[in-house]
Amino acid sequence: MYTLTQAIQRAPASPHVRLFLRAPSKSIPLSPLYRPANSFISSSLHLRTMSSAPAKHEFLCILPDFPGAQEKRLAVRPDHLAGVKPLVEAGSVVSGGAMLASHPAEGEVPSFKGSMLLAVAENEAAVRAILENDIYARSGVWDMEKAQVIPFKSAVRTQL
Repeated sequence: MYTLTQAIQRAPASPHVRLFLRAPSKSIPLSPLYRPANSFISSSLHLRTMSSAPAKHEFLCILPDFPGAQEKRLAVRPDHLAGVKPLVEAGSVVSGGAMLASHPAEGEVPSFKGSMLLAVAENEAAVRAILENDIYARSGVWDMEKAQVIPFKSAVRTQL
């Protein structure tokens, strides 16, 4: 929520911005040119943007490793994790991790078989572009010809 002054200052930045005065039962449009010196209504002003941005959807990505890619995976893992961080912060990747042949015993190195991630994007092509830019794809860890990008809808999501 913005004060009236903040909202009016932001309004000229985009022709798609409309100002509304929020009342308990209705919203009253305000002209962007309306600039009162002092306003008792500033705490109840909401800024609504009329956006035509495409909807984003979830995609479940199953990314198998090439056979024998374990050493390569471990070598580039720090770069992979550094590259994923901004995608997580932007909301493009909401979950992910390694797929294992089995759970390792205490102190044992896991036997990786691929990766899984849950991506959010406008379409499958955008998800594939994200995946192909990852160091695991570029360095030959992931077998991108066998990669699956499946439209998905989360019903439950919790943190560990």
